[in-house]
Amino acid sequence: MNGERRGVILYGQGADAVAEALRELDPRYCPVDDAAPVSGQVPIVRRADGAEADDARAAARDVKWQVVELYRPGDERDHAHDPPLWFNTTKVDPRTIARAVHQADLVIWYEIINPIQCTTVDGGPIADDYSNVSLIVPDGHRAVAHAVRGATAPDCLPRDAERVLTSHDLWALARLREIEVCPACTLRHG
Repeated sequence: MNGERRGVILYGQGADAVAEALRELDPRYCPVDDAAPVSGQVPIVRRADGAEADDARAAARDVKWQVVELYRPGDERDHAHDPPLWFNTTKVDPRTIARAVHQADLVIWYEIINPIQCTTVDGGPIADDYSNVSLIVPDGHRAVAHAVRGATAPDCLPRDAERVLTSHDLWALARLREIEVCPACTLRHG
């Protein structure tokens, strides 16, 4: 966390549990209602819906707020304007959500090993309905996720990588998919 005033607004299902997980992750996170936190702390404001989250953000414009919507499928609630993070609390536990919020600035670089190839079965151009497209998955095809802060490629990414894709996917959620994660990046970022 750098020197700017930062805060987190959580709204929806499980906000209390995520606030507690953030506090356990880093003691600088401080659940508050409307009281100003002590210098060096990151306030966590919990609200019921997006309209209340927007009101909380407007009430303290000097804070760079990270707004997080926590939902369950079928929930009916107002959404905040431009929440950067949304989590389905039936699929992601509070500790993983807390890590994702804490590491939201990490950029994931996917190293694609033995990439999938796309050809046409008739050797001609791709048909409008894609009926002549064939995807070939070579043996050993896989992706390895690397993470770094900023736009510079991670040192652990091989310089001779055949294909690399950058993404703003959340590093804390990388292990929830069927993608390998770089051991060096895991040591650096958890």
